[in-house]
Amino acid sequence: MEQTPDQPRRPAVVHLTSALAQHYRREEVRLDGWTVAQSYSEVGREIPDPALREYALKLAVHAVLRRAGQLVGPIRPARRMVREPLTEGFRGEINVERSLENLLGKEFPARADWIVERRENKHLPLVLMMDVSLSMAGRNLALAAVAAAVLALKIPEEDLAVVAFDNTARALTRLGEPHPVETVVRLILSQPARGFTNIAEALEVGHRESLRSRGGRPIGLIITDGVYTVGTDPARLAARFHRLFVLLTEDYKMNEDLCRRMARAGRGDVFRVKGFEELPERMLDIAHRVLR
Repeated sequence: MEQTPDQPRRPAVVHLTSALAQHYRREEVRLDGWTVAQSYSEVGREIPDPALREYALKLAVHAVLRRAGQLVGPIRPARRMVREPLTEGFRGEINVERSLENLLGKEFPARADWIVERRENKHLPLVLMMDVSLSMAGRNLALAAVAAAVLALKIPEEDLAVVAFDNTARALTRLGEPHPVETVVRLILSQPARGFTNIAEALEVGHRESLRSRGGRPIGLIITDGVYTVGTDPARLAARFHRLFVLLTEDYKMNEDLCRRMARAGRGDVFRVKGFEELPERMLDIAHRVLR
């Protein structure tokens, strides 16, 4: 498990690795973090022992982060150019052209006539709503966690809220409260992946989280196949968002019409995802489009 061949493993780690291999009925040499991540939420494969469960979760989180990091590559935060009147020294560079326009014809220029420009990190608050119902158990939840990690790596920690939904919806992380990407992944993988699908409540809680934003108009992003099994028609709630984008995970039972109605009401768009295997890479494409 991420150890060099000549690096001895601690007795406790050896014991936990052996116990985990037995639990998942795998040979130790064939048990890696990604296998654990895909199995962690499978029905009937829950780990009752707290120490073993924590060890498995650490392996799973590390594997998810490694996959997300390989997709994202070097982190380059989105930045924007800010132009403003000079208020204090050493705060940006003089924009000669704009400053000269302000100075023309003036015998006594004011400080505000001097325009400086600087680059700063771009803040665009985003609420990600994720289905964690029974259909997500196992591999699908692991891939969704990779997709969420990709998004978390692209924006400042305090700009991302994550809402998980099944029978009900709850905020795992909140706007304005910074959470390391490791914490985001851990919280997602820890979801039991059980129950039905309440898209309406997901939008309700997601919109409530968006109101916590102190800067910019938050974007809503929901991962769903458009099939809800409890709750009301969610399309009417989509209009509450400034902009709402829908990642439509294609399968035999998907409701594309509902997804398009939600996106249209939310002044956003639908992004089709051909199976969960494609979800992380698709999330990277969407992040580039939505966050630019």
